[in-house]
Amino acid sequence: MIERRRFVRFDTIMNAICEFGRGIKRTYEISNISKEGALLLLDTPLSQGSELNLSVDVPGDNVPIFVSCSVAWQKESIMEPKKKVYETGVKFTKIDSFDKGRFLEYIYSQWLKLLERT
Repeated sequence: MIERRRFVRFDTIMNAICEFGRGIKRTYEISNISKEGALLLLDTPLSQGSELNLSVDVPGDNVPIFVSCSVAWQKESIMEPKKKVYETGVKFTKIDSFDKGRFLEYIYSQWLKLLERT
């Protein structure tokens, strides 16, 4: 399998409010985060290229990070019997440079903590 990722992915989990469709908002977890994208486990199928907005909670910080994204890919999975989830890879399309710095700083700090444990 050819690795197509350009940036390192961090296995950090963060909560985010996801807004898509006609103002539909739901809380999900994002994980597998990189400088340019992340993985969302959604309960809704979306088309490639669909746009959504995330309001990401940074633990220890009371100001969320706002990120605009587009769906790069989506794959249906079954987590529990009769419960479908959609693994959704999103690409960050718009994020304030200050917020991007806060975002990456938190992810990097979590990665360092993980390295210290091993």
